[in-house]
Amino acid sequence: MDQFADSAVGSAVGRAFAHLGVDCGDDLGRALALYAAEICRWNRRVNLTGAKSAEAFVDGPLFDALTLLKVLAEDAPLVDVGSGGGLPGLPAALYRPGLRVVLVEPRAKRGSFLRHAVDALGLSCEVVEAREEQLGGRAYGAAVAQAVWPAPEWLGRAVRLVVPGGAIYALSSAPVTDADLPPGCRIDASFETKRPLDGAPRFAVRVRKVG
Repeated sequence: MDQFADSAVGSAVGRAFAHLGVDCGDDLGRALALYAAEICRWNRRVNLTGAKSAEAFVDGPLFDALTLLKVLAEDAPLVDVGSGGGLPGLPAALYRPGLRVVLVEPRAKRGSFLRHAVDALGLSCEVVEAREEQLGGRAYGAAVAQAVWPAPEWLGRAVRLVVPGGAIYALSSAPVTDADLPPGCRIDASFETKRPLDGAPRFAVRVRKVG
């Protein structure tokens, strides 16, 4: 990863991708290292993450976001609800160029960071300053949220945001079962792993809205 290859941040990015079994080229590695550095720089004045360093951010919240890549399906427009500092929408957009990602965040300061990050990373993501319940009238091919609601609550909210046949992604620390699904949905794909940093279990699930 060029100048990041020998850095703690670059090593953490490489470690995360290797653990997930996902390819990470130089361009993606550089972009994610830059993103980690920027989110920590902004974190001094805007509360974006509890991580105390860029390396800790990669090993923790960013790793959790990257589990989405194991279940990310078609290039349907993706809405990231409660995006905060851009997780998991920004890594998904970097990993899959051409994917249309809408970052929804109600807090103005975080919205300012998201616009800065989109520009710095050369992305074309749309930033919308709104709450989930204010998204009425807009339907997406896919929806995701990270660390905003427990998975069952998120699935119940998200089913209103996606079109029939659309995908809902849930990232959680506990398994998602059929009992957690709203009516008219089924589990389409799932992935389970443990974070290299602390061994914490992490689950990523793709739920299909069939009704």
